[in-house]
Amino acid sequence: MVCLDSRRVVPCAFTVLNLLCIGIAIGDVFILDDGLMLYQWNGKQANKYEKVKALEVITKINDERGHRAKLHFLDSGKEDAAFWGLLGGNKGLGPITSDDEVKETPVQLYRISDASGQMNMTLVGEGKLRKDMLDTNDVFLVDSGAQVFVWIGKGATKEEKSKGMSYGADYLKQHGRPSWTPLTRVVENAEDTAFKACFVVWTPPQVVDFKQQKKPEPKPDDFSAFFQRQKAAEEKMASTDGTLTVWVIDNFDKVLVDKSLHGQFYSGDSYILQYKYKQGTRDAVIIYFWQGRKSSQDEKGTSALLTKQLSDELKMSPGPSQVRVVQNAEPAHFIALFKGNMVIHEGGRAGAFKNRAEADSFHSSQAALYHVRGTNQHNTRAVQVAEQASSLNSGDCFVLVTSSTAFAWLGSGANDTERAVAHNVVNLLSNGRAVVALEEGSEPAEFWEALGGQAEYASSSTLQNDDFEPRLFQVNNTQGHIKVKEIFNYSQDDLLDDDVMILDAGAEVYVWIGNGAQQAEKEGAVAAALQYVQNAPDERSPDTPIFTVPAGAEPLSFTCHFLGWDAAKASDFEDPYAKKLAAAKKTSGAGPADDAKSAPAPAGKPAAAPAAVQRVTSVAAAVGGQFKDFNKEKFTAAQIKAGVDGLDPLNKHQYLNEAEFKAVFGMAVAEFNAMPGWKKDAAKKKAGLF
Repeated sequence: MVCLDSRRVVPCAFTVLNLLCIGIAIGDVFILDDGLMLYQWNGKQANKYEKVKALEVITKINDERGHRAKLHFLDSGKEDAAFWGLLGGNKGLGPITSDDEVKETPVQLYRISDASGQMNMTLVGEGKLRKDMLDTNDVFLVDSGAQVFVWIGKGATKEEKSKGMSYGADYLKQHGRPSWTPLTRVVENAEDTAFKACFVVWTPPQVVDFKQQKKPEPKPDDFSAFFQRQKAAEEKMASTDGTLTVWVIDNFDKVLVDKSLHGQFYSGDSYILQYKYKQGTRDAVIIYFWQGRKSSQDEKGTSALLTKQLSDELKMSPGPSQVRVVQNAEPAHFIALFKGNMVIHEGGRAGAFKNRAEADSFHSSQAALYHVRGTNQHNTRAVQVAEQASSLNSGDCFVLVTSSTAFAWLGSGANDTERAVAHNVVNLLSNGRAVVALEEGSEPAEFWEALGGQAEYASSSTLQNDDFEPRLFQVNNTQGHIKVKEIFNYSQDDLLDDDVMILDAGAEVYVWIGNGAQQAEKEGAVAAALQYVQNAPDERSPDTPIFTVPAGAEPLSFTCHFLGWDAAKASDFEDPYAKKLAAAKKTSGAGPADDAKSAPAPAGKPAAAPAAVQRVTSVAAAVGGQFKDFNKEKFTAAQIKAGVDGLDPLNKHQYLNEAEFKAVFGMAVAEFNAMPGWKKDAAKKKAGLF
């Protein structure tokens, strides 16, 4: 049994005997593992972070079991006889305890080695274990309290490998552990969730110290170091000239995909890809299982299970590499396999938008728009987005397929690789339609009509320059102080509602605030963003604007930096535990009798609208300050252009009085407001108030 506590969010090292003696604490969440029956017990005073973490762990355990386990979610007071029976009876519930009051047996790590000439078992560490404490040349024993693991390093000697489990059995006897205490053998690089959960840090995050960022990167006009790193990375990458086989998951089985459709994926599906190639003189295999953002849990679980089966069937030594790939966060080698022809469509097997060559059936009103984004041939692909003008941005390329024409729209700031991939994709999807390449600004009426009319889209000067690559950082306060780490190869799915993120977009920096973020994280993120701008290595202006962006109110200038931004997902911010619980219940068959139910929202009370995007001039301004009220304060155009503190940068024109407005724009306010957004922006730019 595993306890999850928000103070640690790691397994608490109670033994099962201790649990039976002291009872279950009402302030924590527990997972009870009974093979194909998994229980999550929620103490009535446990918080949502503990519940979400427990749900993530129980779901991963179920994934590893081929999604065959039944999940039960129990609130305190709703336990059934089967649950208590597994624990030897109901011993009562323990009170909430502070960190100092919790009586824990810390997780312990022992090394089993014959390096000294004879076999010895020595304590290496306890409490907060890290992955780097393990050594591939030895065998290790991990005691988590409820379970004991024997970890076999790849480089361990034959004797160490053969005697590891016997040392584990002796350890259980010496410590008086019950005979039913699980003793599990774990092989390096095949560790399961239960084993990884014994370590506070399994995959250490890269922590970014903004104060140290003055020196490491070369100046913008010196690309030699960049190209050297890129060349070295490409040399390490596996060959892309091998043999590729692709299957799509359908009805709990894998169905072969025709070679002509390799590289085309659907966000509602999951796939398995087997890539065979030569590594020197020997045969090597990589098996990828790609999971679409909207693929069902059944399909995802089946893809993982069938990947393992496929690996076992190959009977290779060493075995094939197995790589889980999530939509929009694909690794470079995966993308490179398709040589600039990777496309992700909306929909799935039962209801996809019909763009595939063998099943192309458009109606005259239908259109499909694809976002093409990347920096080189190994990370550029196309993802279907909403077919509306606001999906466009000047920094990337887009492909628009209508009933009669396939357009390749080339943003003014798009790089050469994006342009090349856009040409590949438009030819791939044209299927007999006329193919037209359009430079931004030369669009015919047919193009805009297919997108529902011309409208504003992201088109800043930074986007029109392809030299800058945006960066995303995560801010958290889980250890009692603010830490910032960079998210590489980021996607929209990295924006979690309990987090605060910093997006460096070059000309602007954004602090994205999730609805469930802590106040300390909000303030710390703004302070970090201000420090980041002050210490940026690219010699940017210290006055680079910083904006706070509430979740659900992202402006186009923010969303354009995410490949395949999904507006529906962005507006779907709900309680993370309730959302994940609903998905888990749907796939596990959990019924209402054993479920922890979420309280309904108060009747008649609509959800609060997200706050507006705000310009940050100080930490205080970001967390509570406001812009000047343009309904009460007015300025001349000359004053606004000269600079007035506290103005809303997105609405400078609204600080003009009626007469001044008409003199500047040549029309009344009402006439201006009736214009489409893109015309308003053009007028504001012309007046110098944009």
